[in-house]
Amino acid sequence: MIKEFENPKVIAIIGNSNEAKSNLVYYLIEELKKKYKFKLVTYGLRKEIKGASKIFSINEIEQIRNSVIFIDEFFTLFDLEDRKKRKQIENTIRLIFHNNNVLVLVGLCENFKKFISAKINSVFYKKCTFNDFINGSSVKKSILNYQGNERGSEVLNLKKDEVILFNGSYTKYNIPYMKSYDIKSLNEKILIKKCGKNVPKKVNKSNLKVITKI
Repeated sequence: MIKEFENPKVIAIIGNSNEAKSNLVYYLIEELKKKYKFKLVTYGLRKEIKGASKIFSINEIEQIRNSVIFIDEFFTLFDLEDRKKRKQIENTIRLIFHNNNVLVLVGLCENFKKFISAKINSVFYKKCTFNDFINGSSVKKSILNYQGNERGSEVLNLKKDEVILFNGSYTKYNIPYMKSYDIKSLNEKILIKKCGKNVPKKVNKSNLKVITKI
């Protein structure tokens, strides 16, 4: 899995909302740190990562060299709806290879338009709904070709701790829960159960009658 990051390329992490895509990102970063020294650049990650540089624009991406770049919710940075900007994005992705970078794009199924899908070299699939993919996109074709037990007629039914990597062949992995990176676990509960009104009073033992069997 980590070998995907050894050469310049564009990698996608695709899945439905709330299917632990960010957990996979943090796991990959931690695994890379264990085995390699590298420059880490991020956009959109909610949890601060020690040693990582943050970016906030495409202009900054084009100046990065020899790095691993994680772009969470990439559609907020890459405006694929604007046709005029597609040429700029195409030039940016071309520079990814020229500048010796690995670019990881994280998003929902519908975010990967045909234009951007054609630039992707490897894909990590989380749980996906097939109808959410863009028809004709390479990332949809790749997962529809998959015939494993997890594939239903409508959904790639993976658990939150599972992911399928496609890089010409399909490999399934289990990903541990990265508790220290789970910001959502700190959220307050929206609904809190009220205490019952009819709470039984404590029984006064002195008032109990003792019944003796004869």
